[in-house]
Amino acid sequence: MEMKKAIGLISGGLDSILALQLIMEQGFEIIGIFVKTPFLANFGEKTIVNLKNLSKEMNFKFIVIEAENDYIEMVKNPLFGYGKNLNPCIDCHIYMAKKAKEIMEKENALFVFTGEILGQRGKSQNLNALKLVEEKSSLKGRILRPLTALNLPPTNIEKEGVVKRDLLLGIKGKERKLQLYLAQLKNLKYFETPSGGCLLTDPIFCKKLKDLFENSEKIDLNDCYILQIGKHFRISPETKLIITRNIVETEKIKNFLNEKDFILFSENSEIIGVIKGKITEICFDIYGAYLKKEINVIELKNLKGETLERKIVRKTEKIIYHNYLI
Repeated sequence: MEMKKAIGLISGGLDSILALQLIMEQGFEIIGIFVKTPFLANFGEKTIVNLKNLSKEMNFKFIVIEAENDYIEMVKNPLFGYGKNLNPCIDCHIYMAKKAKEIMEKENALFVFTGEILGQRGKSQNLNALKLVEEKSSLKGRILRPLTALNLPPTNIEKEGVVKRDLLLGIKGKERKLQLYLAQLKNLKYFETPSGGCLLTDPIFCKKLKDLFENSEKIDLNDCYILQIGKHFRISPETKLIITRNIVETEKIKNFLNEKDFILFSENSEIIGVIKGKITEICFDIYGAYLKKEINVIELKNLKGETLERKIVRKTEKIIYHNYLI
């Protein structure tokens, strides 16, 4: 007999994993969805590894969905506004619920569930916000919050007996003792600490993102991923310079460059500079200030590796250029 399917939006945090466990205990085949965005700390890599391990241990199918450029537009112009920083939590939840709905229809699953808890987040997990996500994602009656279900009106899937309401929970508010107790009781592993993953709640990161929004006509996913790498200098509205800190960042940033970018390179250094936009003389000086030698030969290259320009630069104090730091 074929098992009934349910789609779970899982973030890697304890709440979504507990929700998954509760639905699995009711006999559903689970397809766990993780929506990867450019604004996840450390590119979401650790979370994805943890969730892959969890999917093997708990025996559920795990899918990573890459956010597309429409996600960037949503972050730039959220319909329901921001939190304290550039975090459009309600719009983001709607976006992810729509992605889950697509998988639900493709897989002939019966409903979508999340780890949301009424009152845990003031802006995005109040009653009105939960209703908004349900309505705007076209999942009315088909989105379940197992951990807080008893605080909410029964969904269609509960009324129809698809899910047993008396096996769901009524957790409410910011207190997490019960979740931690349940995790220990059910021997759950591979979950992350709350509120540690989204960089849109980080004021330092958001300063760089705001600069990107203000100085770029067109932004893609790679532009946003690069914000996690290196030191960023706003030279002018037409020019931004990024300097990597070490060989790891140097190798990482290469994954996100485009054909219009230029690379500053010094033979004796592991760090590179990336110029986005118009090439200006000061980019050579700032890059030279971060090199170890007193006098440096710096080459400007394109992505084909062709040398476009070569300069000898004397090292200056980095502090002189701190006013350009974003």
